[in-house]
Amino acid sequence: MRQLYQWFSVKIGSHRNTLASILKIISFVLYAWNDALSKLLTTTSTHTLPTHTVVFYQYLFSAVLISLVYLFSSSSRQKMTGAPYHICRILLCSCGIILLNWSFTVMPLSYAVGFNLMSPLMTIIGAYVWFRERVTYRKLLALVVSMIAYLVLLDSSRFASAIPLSLQACLVPSVALLCFQINTIFTKQLCRLGESSINLTQILFIGIPLVLLPFEINHPHNLTNPQLLIIGAMALNGTLATLALNQAIALADLTFLLPIGFLKYSIVSFFGYVYFLEFPSVNHLFGISLTMIVLYWINQPDRLTLKPAHN
Repeated sequence: MRQLYQWFSVKIGSHRNTLASILKIISFVLYAWNDALSKLLTTTSTHTLPTHTVVFYQYLFSAVLISLVYLFSSSSRQKMTGAPYHICRILLCSCGIILLNWSFTVMPLSYAVGFNLMSPLMTIIGAYVWFRERVTYRKLLALVVSMIAYLVLLDSSRFASAIPLSLQACLVPSVALLCFQINTIFTKQLCRLGESSINLTQILFIGIPLVLLPFEINHPHNLTNPQLLIIGAMALNGTLATLALNQAIALADLTFLLPIGFLKYSIVSFFGYVYFLEFPSVNHLFGISLTMIVLYWINQPDRLTLKPAHN
């Protein structure tokens, strides 16, 4: 992965945002594929698995993979920094992954991921307060429209299954994606402290199985060979996706990466249709269309900006 990144760096030169965009899109394709595979294991296989078992074994296998990468990386000689941030990332990602994967079992993939509409609010606030990144009034106004789109999605998702979902069930993916956005802020802070992408990934992959180990001990499950193969593929996808995403966060401003994040909805919708013949409702498509307008709006130049926050 390090050699691949260096090759891209030489080819692209000083275009850090271009490289960050490519890496984030690659990570989203792999993450979306994992979302579909997770739902396949927890809902449609003959021997369904609970969410915590799928996540536990996926990240246990990923920890082995990233440890092999770590052995051949120069980062193996780099001391870990920012331990409190690492602990917070482990807890946030553990909660977020479990909640999001559980939501796949009760609603279509595109509906669960569609709640990502609200995540830019947390990113922009964090980027403004902690990293002093440029925030325009246009972006703030666009976020108000995002909230309206979020309410449309929340209402449409309640009737996405045969049995209407409760409001609490619809809010579960929102909490999960909030955890991921706070994790993004901590990841950016660790990158600023000089933490390497390999360290960021390895510590996370080792920490998540440790957090889930008590649940797996109390409720053990035997995996079939096909399930092991699928989880192995998820581990490989997740390892590559996390390395790519961590590097993208290190290369570009958080607010620059926001619009690319919404591409995940289209990618997840594609996998949802291929694997489960899922297709969003008219109201859901309206909410997504509203968000796409917001994305275009957010990235238009604006002369008026908020002054960076001061300590």
